[in-house]
Amino acid sequence: MQSALAGAQLSALICRLPENVVLLSGYWPVLARSAVMIPVTGDPILIAPMMELEALSRTFIGDVRTFPVWKLGDPPPNEGLGRMLREAAAALGLRGARVGVEGSPDEDLAPTQKLVEPWHPAGPSRTILEALGAEVEDASPLLTQLRARKTAGELQRLRVANEIAAFGLHAFAAGVAEGRTEAEVAADVERAILAQGTGYKGTVHARAQALVFSGTERLNRVSWGYAPSTARRLARGDLVMVELCTVADGYYSDLTRMATVGTPSNRQAELLQAVAVAQRAAIAAVRPGVNGDAVDRAARDALQARGLADHFIHITGHGLGFRYHEGIPLLYPGATDVLAEGMVTSIEPGIYGPEFGGIRIEDNVAVTSSGSEVLSG
Repeated sequence: MQSALAGAQLSALICRLPENVVLLSGYWPVLARSAVMIPVTGDPILIAPMMELEALSRTFIGDVRTFPVWKLGDPPPNEGLGRMLREAAAALGLRGARVGVEGSPDEDLAPTQKLVEPWHPAGPSRTILEALGAEVEDASPLLTQLRARKTAGELQRLRVANEIAAFGLHAFAAGVAEGRTEAEVAADVERAILAQGTGYKGTVHARAQALVFSGTERLNRVSWGYAPSTARRLARGDLVMVELCTVADGYYSDLTRMATVGTPSNRQAELLQAVAVAQRAAIAAVRPGVNGDAVDRAARDALQARGLADHFIHITGHGLGFRYHEGIPLLYPGATDVLAEGMVTSIEPGIYGPEFGGIRIEDNVAVTSSGSEVLSG
């Protein structure tokens, strides 16, 4: 991080977005009242509400400073945060220096632990930063690049997130039965991840959103998007899909699996196998130095050989890790993003049509020094 700051001629970086706080400190905020300050030389500083001491135990930053908030008599949250940022900036000599901030973050943002209350910097944050007396520069493009390359420690956290997601996948496989609703199956998946993922390998906070789709018409129409699970009851012969987002202490997994209600028909088995072959071909193409087009083409060619390429209507994959969806890398026809060691991408070929519905298989794949590692089971 400090090497990147030096290259960008920035004296420090100050971040408040939850995904960047996780990136820079390993700590997933509970409230949106935290900040990480990383100077180009010297030790980073993490500032957070005193009430988050338990969550703060997850950070790898040594200099943690807290301020009182929310108790009677405490100052407003931004007042306490602003005071501590001014003190830290003064100690680091940042007045008049060029400091990177999240000036134009992506429009898709990861939430804090309070998943139902997403947050992003706005007017109050600008007021705090202006009071530092520094020359503020937009470092959002730099942060996007830094998030794309995961460290060994971050990859381990993503393995754990995928292991926790597997609790939900087992619940999905067990829960698909004739007469049950999509919503009931989705609730099984989310419950398993919360119940079994909390405490797993030290995980403090495990949550999920499971989207379950079933039946030919519905799978064809909405399964490649993000429509909600419904009260539709599963019927014998149905294909059933789960699109599963899992977050474990701020690290994300994104998986898709298929099931059938009863024994799959010969045609269903044939199509499932075709998508599985396409996915394996794409995974085999992942390695440092190849571009997103090459990985996408491997999946598309495998489906073309079976006369199914026209049914593959979306991209093959996207980055992930600090968010459910990240912009680096992207895998699609003509993509020029070059894969590099440490990047993590979904691999999710799918086919959709009125005859059979929709079929997609999705795993999370890390780029290694010589090839790839499938992080999901």
